[in-house]
Amino acid sequence: FLRSSKYSIQRTKEKLDNYYSMITLLPEIFDDLDPFAPDIQALLNVGTMVPLPNTFGKCGPRIILCGYGYDPVLVPYTTIVKASLMIYDILMAEDLNTVAFGVYMVIDLKRFSLKYALQLTPTIVTQHLYCIETGYPLRLKGMQIENCPSALDVTVKIVKACLKGKVSNRLHVYREDSNLQKEITLEMLPIEYGGTNGSIKELGAIWKKKMESYRDWFRDNAKYKTNENLRPGPAKSSASELGIDGS
Repeated sequence: FLRSSKYSIQRTKEKLDNYYSMITLLPEIFDDLDPFAPDIQALLNVGTMVPLPNTFGKCGPRIILCGYGYDPVLVPYTTIVKASLMIYDILMAEDLNTVAFGVYMVIDLKRFSLKYALQLTPTIVTQHLYCIETGYPLRLKGMQIENCPSALDVTVKIVKACLKGKVSNRLHVYREDSNLQKEITLEMLPIEYGGTNGSIKELGAIWKKKMESYRDWFRDNAKYKTNENLRPGPAKSSASELGIDGS
């Protein structure tokens, strides 16, 4: 928290408040972060959501690849949200590049099931964006969506409109993955994409074990929440922070 705040004590306190307020306001996400849960195991077994070994440049953000290929019944979108935030937590604890330089997301929708479109409700999209932009003390340095189907055009426009100005400008959407190598060099892409930045299959197995090893940590971390009754000034709520009623 201190490093990502550029050593500002006040900003660090604000980010700590945001992080634990997020856990408090979203119990449906953070009270059940169990890597051994059937839905998360189904996601981990596919193994296409992985941080890549080489960063975006020598001293750049950590690249996180999400290749989808999940069954929307076994792995609902809420599970994808949970898994992505679990990866964030682990990177915060272990990876200096993530803390110092942020993350760069590459989302490949070639194997994306359009059944997920029915699950992308305003509530879950708002919750996910709140976690990424406000809850976690990590900087989103870029987001590249490849093979985006036209059926998601409206959803992408809504997401882009909801993102903060600087982050919104860092979102790039393409119909085909031919643009991927224009933004990212081969050294930054995994073997399956013609690069040299690790194998998705091998990285998926590594991250499955890593996430499972954090099971006790996830359970313990969910216990630490804010007491809004003790907050000076107005209490934080889902309505005030996310613009939605309830949690």
